[in-house]
Amino acid sequence: MVRIYLPPDANCLLSNVNHCLKSTGYVNVIVSDKQEHLQYLNIEEADYHCEKGLGIWQWASCEGEPDVVMVGCGDVTTKEALAATAILNKALPDLKVRFVNVVDLAKLIDQCDHPHGLSDDEFNKIFTKNKEVIFNFHGYPWLIHKLTYKRNEPQRIHVYGYHEKGNICTPLELAIINKIDRFNLVIGVIDRMENIGPNGAELKSRMLKEIDENIDYAHQYGIDKDEYSNWTWGEK
Repeated sequence: MVRIYLPPDANCLLSNVNHCLKSTGYVNVIVSDKQEHLQYLNIEEADYHCEKGLGIWQWASCEGEPDVVMVGCGDVTTKEALAATAILNKALPDLKVRFVNVVDLAKLIDQCDHPHGLSDDEFNKIFTKNKEVIFNFHGYPWLIHKLTYKRNEPQRIHVYGYHEKGNICTPLELAIINKIDRFNLVIGVIDRMENIGPNGAELKSRMLKEIDENIDYAHQYGIDKDEYSNWTWGEK
């Protein structure tokens, strides 16, 4: 049996490694990189989150039923999904965004097909039954589609992932080229939400401008802007 983990931060990485070293009868794959990233959970929270395999991050989510579900799966992709959520919360405060982080990909599979899989009721409690899902994935998008094809209205799950684009790029430039950056995620939400109003059109225009400006900046200076490199959740 194969298990694939994509920890969002260092504590989740440590928790996954500890879990894998204690397991038997599995091929464990942990996907992470060697760069420094933001830390979201303390070790106790990370242990709980990784044991569950996925979950709603309440501190980054609306209260009650959401209008759209934003998902981060992987370290860079989680940061960009959180940044997109922050942009939406500030620019479109009436839009209710739920933030979900996925660590164990097997949780997306129907429980009939994998021992780690969720039942439909469990899946719907997290991802809702019919809301649009923007899924930012540190891998090939087709994999998520294959894992979720049995779920209710799978066409509502829109996966942003790796498209084998980019060469020697800054981190943000590489993200933009593969459309896993915060700006493209915000645009993805706007394009899929009905009755979002003129504020949505204005925000989309601003996101397109941000893409152009950040690409130009990376080409001119060879680095990303400080506000990207040093971004943290909750900043004003």
